[in-house]
Amino acid sequence: MAGRVTFAAHSLDVVIVGGGGAAALAALAAKERGASVALLTKESSLVGGATIMSAGGTSAPYTSSDSPEIFLADILRAGGGLNNRKLAGLLADGAVPAVFNLETYGYLLDRKDANTLRTIKQGEGHAFPRGYLDRREALGLCHALSRALMRNEIVLFPEMVASKLLLKENRVIGVLAFSLVTGEYSAFNAKCVILATGGLGALYKVTTNSTVLTGDGYAMALDAGAELIDMEMVQFLPINFPYPETRRGKMIGMCSHFGPGVKLYNGLGERYMTKYDPQRMEFTTRDIGSRANFTEIKEGRGTKNQAIIVDPRDHDPAILLRFRTSVPHIYAMFREIYGERAAQWQEPFEAIPSQHFFMGGVKIDEQCRTTIPGLFAVGEVTGGVHGANRLSGTALTEIFFFGPLVGRTAALFAETEKLIPLDAGEINREIDTLESTAMRTGKGVRPFEFKEAIQAVMWDKLGPVREGTEMKAAIDTLEKIQRTAQEQMAVGSRSRTYNRDRMEAIEVKFMITTALLVARSALMRQESRGSHYRTDFPLPNDGKWLKNLVVTKNRGSGAEINAKEIA
Repeated sequence: MAGRVTFAAHSLDVVIVGGGGAAALAALAAKERGASVALLTKESSLVGGATIMSAGGTSAPYTSSDSPEIFLADILRAGGGLNNRKLAGLLADGAVPAVFNLETYGYLLDRKDANTLRTIKQGEGHAFPRGYLDRREALGLCHALSRALMRNEIVLFPEMVASKLLLKENRVIGVLAFSLVTGEYSAFNAKCVILATGGLGALYKVTTNSTVLTGDGYAMALDAGAELIDMEMVQFLPINFPYPETRRGKMIGMCSHFGPGVKLYNGLGERYMTKYDPQRMEFTTRDIGSRANFTEIKEGRGTKNQAIIVDPRDHDPAILLRFRTSVPHIYAMFREIYGERAAQWQEPFEAIPSQHFFMGGVKIDEQCRTTIPGLFAVGEVTGGVHGANRLSGTALTEIFFFGPLVGRTAALFAETEKLIPLDAGEINREIDTLESTAMRTGKGVRPFEFKEAIQAVMWDKLGPVREGTEMKAAIDTLEKIQRTAQEQMAVGSRSRTYNRDRMEAIEVKFMITTALLVARSALMRQESRGSHYRTDFPLPNDGKWLKNLVVTKNRGSGAEINAKEIA
């Protein structure tokens, strides 16, 4: 075809899609076993994603009075019984070694002495204090992992946008992507692919997450034929910055940050947690806390800034000192946004709930294998570990344990499998389709407009509080957005280099697919469990719904959702 867009070809043992801690640890472990590895990330930084923004600590049974068995019981309780018990058990058993294993990559832990980590915090839902807080926050970890990637000569492709998993002989054999820097396409031929694309925070108008987390991995995995699980389970965090707009939704955390004297009030001056959790009050779990804060604001009892009020004045100075030293980035934002007195916990401040984590995702086994040969997955893109609600501090623990595990597993797979060559004709057809649909130029609706529409409907109708009629309306709206995007979406510039519209056009496609999976799964689950709360079905129903919702690709381009017994 005259004028056809060409592509560069690369051949490797293992290709990893993602740019956070899970991707980095997987790459390092695979390289240690002798595999040739490439890491593709949409970001310009080497290690970023949600990892670089995390500040909630790393939970593990560090003390002699604690145990993996007690830790596992807490994980399963938080997960509302939907967890894959084998995956959760592996996490609990391997948590402490996984944390200390970070030192093999040049990341020295923040120790009180040779045998004790400096700050261990009691988190909601934990039987013992287990939340290790590092004064460098996750930024220090990401810098250490970036150095390790460079020292180990991992082949890095930053600002590379993956658009499709490539299949042949019912096996994933590579990834098609394009460079934001050059505008050129690349086809990565591999013996196996690891998805480490993170969560879906950017589907929501208000989120603690990075804007690059647009649900890419879920959509690509389903398109390749992999099964997904529990796509209705979206976690929200109760206390986050309400302003300025550039910081709206960014993480402050939980009431436990401020000690047992903290109090929540609505705009009417009412201490409203008496309605939502009269026993634990402000020390409730994050799902109930987010729901309470969201409801007070939505029903008109918020402040004039559409927020709730956090009053930390009754506090222990030692807890304030811990806050200042263990989450210095959040403390600095406190001073900048609220002023010195609020930063010293001498006056109340405003806050809002925000989307934070995703418990559903790609279904994996204990070796991080998906249901499609040649495709592995790790981190927040996977489902099953956390069930219906993630226990605080276990997101980093998960990637610290499963990141190296999936890297080793993928390298072993590559040792025994042959490289199946790519089909150049198929790749050219896929590029032609992208160029003529998602990447088309001219008059039309810009990708960012579709993204904003998706984010609005997800926050308003699939947030911390859900209801059947509203979710049906959300599905109708999302389907209309999908049809309109297919017909009218156009990028605003013909430039191929650093044209973010091209990246956002791909993201819109992934976002709509993932949003519809969340909405349809949430509508199907007619109960409330963990992070999934419905006003029309406010109680859990173990008899009917103590099951996983499993998503499979149907013969067309859509998906089927079925309730299945828990693995």
